[in-house]
Amino acid sequence: MKQVWYIANCGLVMLSWKGGYDLLSPDNLLHANPDPIFCLAIFVMMVFFTLGCVYYSTLRWGPNTLRRPSWHRNPIRWWTDPLQSLFISTCTFGAAAVGAALRGSAIGSVGFWLTGAFFSSAFGLLVGQLLVYRIYKREIVNA
Repeated sequence: MKQVWYIANCGLVMLSWKGGYDLLSPDNLLHANPDPIFCLAIFVMMVFFTLGCVYYSTLRWGPNTLRRPSWHRNPIRWWTDPLQSLFISTCTFGAAAVGAALRGSAIGSVGFWLTGAFFSSAFGLLVGQLLVYRIYKREIVNA
């Protein structure tokens, strides 16, 4: 079963890379209007989302739900295994940001800020996870 989740998680990351690249096609950017405030809001919301997710999980299910993430577990169990879900989400947003960056330079200002929104999401999740690891360092166990 470990290999199934490894393949599924790698597939999610690869599909999000393609999704980020496809999202910056000119047809999809026609009515988009991202800006720096939007990117900042996404960053802040992702940090608070990460902290809230882990706080709720430890409050509801206890601190034994904080297992170190790996590529070999189910990424969909948000409330019972939040670090795993956040790890895979960070990888998928990062892959989408890279995919968007590959196409974003040719699109102009809208493509630049939409690529920035992807990077803000990935960086917000990463900063949130660093805070979680700092706050809950005694409660995190090996998988």
